[in-house]
Amino acid sequence: MSVARLQEVARTPLAIPADARAVLVGEVDGVLLQVQKGLGPRAYTPTPTSEERDLTPAERGLRDRLGHARDALDTARRYLAPHEEPGGPATGAPAAEQITSVAQALGAVRDTINSHLGVDRAPLTPYAYLLRNHRAVDYLARRYSEVAWASSQVVLRLTHGSEHPGAVEAFERARESLDHAAVYARRATHEVDPALESFSAALPVVPVQASAADPSNMITARLAEDCERLSRAAYVALHDRAEQRMSGSDLHQISRWNQMGRLLAGRALLHVAQDVADETARNSLTAAAMTMRESSKSWTSSAQGWRPIVDTGDPREHPHLPPSNYAQVQQGTAVRMPSPDPHPAVVISRTSTVRLGQMLFGPQWTPKQPPGQARPAADILADAGGAGGLAAAAYRLSATGWQMAAAAPWVLRRAEAGLVTSAADFRPRDLDRTRRFYPVHPRQVETLVGAYAAVMGAEQKSAAALLTAARNAGTPVPRATLDAAAHQAIAQEQKWVTAALVTPAPRVLPRAHVPTELVVGRRPGLRR
Repeated sequence: MSVARLQEVARTPLAIPADARAVLVGEVDGVLLQVQKGLGPRAYTPTPTSEERDLTPAERGLRDRLGHARDALDTARRYLAPHEEPGGPATGAPAAEQITSVAQALGAVRDTINSHLGVDRAPLTPYAYLLRNHRAVDYLARRYSEVAWASSQVVLRLTHGSEHPGAVEAFERARESLDHAAVYARRATHEVDPALESFSAALPVVPVQASAADPSNMITARLAEDCERLSRAAYVALHDRAEQRMSGSDLHQISRWNQMGRLLAGRALLHVAQDVADETARNSLTAAAMTMRESSKSWTSSAQGWRPIVDTGDPREHPHLPPSNYAQVQQGTAVRMPSPDPHPAVVISRTSTVRLGQMLFGPQWTPKQPPGQARPAADILADAGGAGGLAAAAYRLSATGWQMAAAAPWVLRRAEAGLVTSAADFRPRDLDRTRRFYPVHPRQVETLVGAYAAVMGAEQKSAAALLTAARNAGTPVPRATLDAAAHQAIAQEQKWVTAALVTPAPRVLPRAHVPTELVVGRRPGLRR
């Protein structure tokens, strides 16, 4: 987009006075400044721009030649408007507005990259690690070289009609430096990673509730945003960097909502498959729906493992307890279990399930309602952008579910010291039989860890089947390459992530609107 806008300016005749031409020169200089700021977006560095030793040869060549071009443009601007202060007000000409929008777009690229990094430049998402890959850095340098070349064409256009010989000479030096920067960067970037094309901004882990007033054709887009938020929540939970720790009750509820969400997604795929004419696409949608059902079963197994276990730090999920008797009430020994706010990932998991239900049954659907008559398959396909669009949206669910399942064992081990159980099979022999709860047994923890490992395998099969369905329907999913690299980074990190058992001091967190069924810790209509 930035290159196209610069090329459009380069093709436009610029019959403007010298002072206005000087303003355009300043705008081009602003574009080159944004390119320089975007070089070296590494993780674990104290500043956005890396030190000399961290830059690749292509980046060093770009930085140096862009610096020469900016010096020449500054000279040309002083010749054209000697009394103008640098960074003065821009003209309202369309050319200036387009060049300004290019600088803003390049700044947005840098902001997108920085959204994946914390204040200390440590990664907040697994996708941040891809920026340390040499091929990814070469990809950015290659794209920046295209901006440099398009900027040189704009400088050439500014040369035409310029009456000051000193400005013309400075323009020629700037254009030569930009051309050299573009050629050198392209030659220095032998291998690039095209997966960076689908690199999107990391959204904050803040729930955005689903509403019956939401447009039906925006459901898949907002579902993708929910997946982005859950991906970030899973990664910071894996590294224990979140402001609010994920508890055992949170994992239990996330498992249940994911179980329902996979069932709804599988039913939607089966429903629309009947309306697809191509036999290959129809069969692949059906096969993907079956894998979604298997994924739902695996999430169900992980949720069932939590039933006899209570997290004493967050006991929203616990077995049914007998009501306090009259004597306990009179003596003041009757206590109520606390009900803290759920982790935002729980609310987001519920919201994504609601969106799937709205897409399948209509905007008024809520988890409190039993499954009803599905919407016409043609309407669902139209809202999702076809069978391929629906499969691609469901793929994001599976890819994100894999990340959540990868983080779950580490969340579990950090909370293990505060877990108790009521399962009689694991009661210690020397324990007082009158006690209802006792410390969780290591075998129960290992069973839960194994359940989440099964979830990871099921989600991988679902993701593969959904990618096949999307491609058979003619819809490419470039995000899959990005996810594959991120999942590989997560798998490598499993070897060194530590499970800290130290519980931090309580923090005062802002309270947000939370659906009633989440506060009480159970889904409406769920029987135990």
